[in-house]
Amino acid sequence: MLHSADDLKACKIQSVDGDLGKINDLYFDDEGWAIRYLVVTTHNWFFKREVLVSPIALDTPDWLNKMMPVNLSQKQVDHSPDISAHKPVSRQQEIKYFSYYSYPIYWGGTSIWGNGLYPVAGMLENDTTNQQPNTSEAKQDKTSQNNDPHLRSWQKVKGFVVNGSDGEIGHIQGLLIDEHTFAIRYVIVRANDWWIGHDILVAPHWFNDLKWAESSVKVNHTRAEIQGAPAYDPLVKMDRDWEIAMHDHYAREGYWSKESDLPIKQSTTSP
Repeated sequence: MLHSADDLKACKIQSVDGDLGKINDLYFDDEGWAIRYLVVTTHNWFFKREVLVSPIALDTPDWLNKMMPVNLSQKQVDHSPDISAHKPVSRQQEIKYFSYYSYPIYWGGTSIWGNGLYPVAGMLENDTTNQQPNTSEAKQDKTSQNNDPHLRSWQKVKGFVVNGSDGEIGHIQGLLIDEHTFAIRYVIVRANDWWIGHDILVAPHWFNDLKWAESSVKVNHTRAEIQGAPAYDPLVKMDRDWEIAMHDHYAREGYWSKESDLPIKQSTTSP
């Protein structure tokens, strides 16, 4: 199931002992294209502050009631490393954060979350594909990571210009996020005056020539190719057949072909 960034931001975060706060931003990395942190403004306890919550902490969301439970207490969050959401997050700060929560790191592996597909606090039972480096290994490897986690604020990226191979296409308007893996599957682009009133889906891995300082990205497809693609309607649920048709139109490999052999995540909460 895919959910928009706006769906996530509409959710309240519920800790094991009460209301934690509300999401006001999302941090994603521009290499793996996955949501790494929810930026949550806490309230009504201790003092108001912004904290980072990893998808690793999330239990099954209640989308209908716009509630996202986490397996953390308010005290745990209150004593978590103080990382400013208004400044770039360094790899060293991430290592401190993951050490505090005893989480497996997500970088340095071959899949979205280390060597696994899902943001889980421990290895899935009998799942050797989900083995991930621990934080001790991360400290030893931090120099090879150049101390750059490539984290981007969704609030800052929203509105970026998207160029095609024959001119400007439009502006980044939204994200469609896999609710299980927290991978960004598609970027929603609002077309400008060459095709007014249309939203376009672009898989983020199709982007090239990313110019973050200039607030622009590029995809090597023409306007004619984009107009000929299967139409995207945000009110209609996309199924795999629709995704296959779109990827076939652009002669692109689907993300599911690379993930089909990985195990399915089991829910951590009772139905």
